[in-house]
Amino acid sequence: MTFRNTLYAIATIAIMPLAQSYATEFEQCPTQAFLIQSPSGSAIIYGVDLASGDYDTLEPGMSISKLNGVGFNFHDNYLYGWDYDAQTLAKIGSDYVSQPLNIVSGLIGQPFFVGDVALNENAWYGYRPSVGLFRVDLTDPAAQLSMTQVATANSMGNPKLTDFAFHPTNGLLYAVDNDGFLMEIDVNDGSTTVLGEVLNETNAGFNFTFGAQYFDVDEHLYISNNSNGYVYKIDLKSQTPTAEFFAYGPKSQSNDGARCALAPVEVTVGMDFGDAPDSYSTSFATSGPRHLESALFLGSQIDTEVDANLYPQSDDAASNIDDEDGVEFVTNMEVGEAALVRVTASEANGVLNAWIDFDGNGAFDEDEQVFTDKALNKGTSTLSYTVPNWAEAGTTWSRFRISSIEGLGPTGGVSDGEVEDYPVAITQQNVSVTYYPSANDYTSLAYEDLWPVKGDLDMNDLLMHMRITEFRKNDQIIKLEVTGKVAAVGAGYHNGFALQLPGVAPTTVDESRLQIEINQQTASHAVLETDQTNAVFIVMPDVKAHVDINQGCKFFRTEANCANSQLPTWKLTIPFIDGVAQNSFPAAPYDPFIFATEGMHHGSRVGNVTGGDPGRLWEVHLKNQAPTDSLHSRLLGRDDDRSDPLLGLFYQDNEGLPWALEIPATWQHPLEKVDIRQAYPMFAEFATSEGAVNTDWYQPNNANVELLYKEEN
Repeated sequence: MTFRNTLYAIATIAIMPLAQSYATEFEQCPTQAFLIQSPSGSAIIYGVDLASGDYDTLEPGMSISKLNGVGFNFHDNYLYGWDYDAQTLAKIGSDYVSQPLNIVSGLIGQPFFVGDVALNENAWYGYRPSVGLFRVDLTDPAAQLSMTQVATANSMGNPKLTDFAFHPTNGLLYAVDNDGFLMEIDVNDGSTTVLGEVLNETNAGFNFTFGAQYFDVDEHLYISNNSNGYVYKIDLKSQTPTAEFFAYGPKSQSNDGARCALAPVEVTVGMDFGDAPDSYSTSFATSGPRHLESALFLGSQIDTEVDANLYPQSDDAASNIDDEDGVEFVTNMEVGEAALVRVTASEANGVLNAWIDFDGNGAFDEDEQVFTDKALNKGTSTLSYTVPNWAEAGTTWSRFRISSIEGLGPTGGVSDGEVEDYPVAITQQNVSVTYYPSANDYTSLAYEDLWPVKGDLDMNDLLMHMRITEFRKNDQIIKLEVTGKVAAVGAGYHNGFALQLPGVAPTTVDESRLQIEINQQTASHAVLETDQTNAVFIVMPDVKAHVDINQGCKFFRTEANCANSQLPTWKLTIPFIDGVAQNSFPAAPYDPFIFATEGMHHGSRVGNVTGGDPGRLWEVHLKNQAPTDSLHSRLLGRDDDRSDPLLGLFYQDNEGLPWALEIPATWQHPLEKVDIRQAYPMFAEFATSEGAVNTDWYQPNNANVELLYKEEN
């Protein structure tokens, strides 16, 4: 048989006496690669298709106990590796018989399990942990050979290597160690450079031993993890290389790899690919899902291709064969409801893994898997799943994969089965939407930032316009969308803006889908404070960083002749994992507050209490709203503040005047240094009566309009 794109696995090789003639060489630079395994003291040779992970047994047993440190020699088309029984380097031809070489000097009699053959010179290089890097000239393998030491392990930094591979063009060795770090080794002196972490064991969920590593001509380094057979691909042309999952290969406790690095890796036989857009990693270039044609598939038929035909040019459209016939969506997909699908399998030996892009972000995320290794009977099975509360209404994509191999993800090659991608629609049946203060209006939030000192009471140190949208289903709040605009910043200090949900635990929030956008761009700061009793969301760590103050003006939209109509905007989306009972949810506008920006001075009176720049130790909330867990408690009741936590009194002075206000309209605020009581004469009585009188105090017809900020100023 002809093996194209095949990774050959050799488990241990027979001892033969030194001979002057060798078995037939391999074809010149085959696309095959070689994987060496020693499962039980006898060599086994597998052929593994890197594109799919499929493998064949080429030689079921050989007479030597172990072969390791193997490389393919581009100069003579033979394999060279360390024969553990002969305790020397050996040459292996197409009959897979080990013929030991006569090494007369160097580190002989000790095993090597890391090795490869160079491309720019006819030499084998081996590495022994705690000892170092060694070289054997292979120009005349029938002669007496010498092994020379290139570098000590100490001079190389004692890397923890289980294999390495020569780059196809630059003459350097590359390896990923068992901690997931990519290394570059110069064989002239053994100097080793750590290029960075490409895989993380904690994130991967299993341990690493990369016993087989090899290149292709396009400068991709492939690494195979012994324990599960996962093959990863690393693009060495990238400025920041990372290991991307590529295929499901054979697993073993003892792997070693070899390959002609000048050969490509590509699909050369028909495989089944998906059809979804390539944001879902569908094509071969993005390590899309691909299955070698077999008797196991979904529905009544399967077609094959050498790469994905991406939507809208799906393989059905390209070949006129409707092979997407294995999944029938019995019910509609409604947010928060159970749904049914019928799945048809050709054989009874398969398991189903499936994903639906519920949030519509163009990717299949880990928590969007609806079936995991679901065993299927031959024929049709009716299966149930639940559309989560956080699912977004609209058109999206699903992916269904059947295989005899368990643990499949949404990407990567596998040796049997089929993948079928389907466009689907999610609806919001029985989901109600309510707005605060209304669908078209904003409420205004005004703050003084000299607390606990009363200050000038112009209530424009920060003015924020805010609107809340609540999504409800079955008496549960399943999602919030909070939008806002920065209307004024009259503060000399730097303040952040945040939102607290009293009585709602941070663990109820689906943090993976929590989003904050500022000026329609996704912000990078941490949003949810997980160390709080209540859910606290940071909207802007420093509001001033987002305002554009006109030249000649000191503040943003608080001074005469300093008009600025460009208001910074933001949108906070808060999805809840299972929803929060409506009857236990706080009333809008919840608890919006300001806090001191980290690392910024906020006055000596505050600094004396907090021991320096206060950051999250200082906050101002609406009247009688309790602070978060972060507030420095010694600030309560100081100076002009008359807060008394035992009485439930917060952020008011002895007259009942607050440091923060909510005005249920798009409010016209006072000019800089204008006391709100002068600008709005009815305000003081409203505040001291706890809102019992003068409820329309904020209307323009009740104001001294000449003291208000106007856009035309």
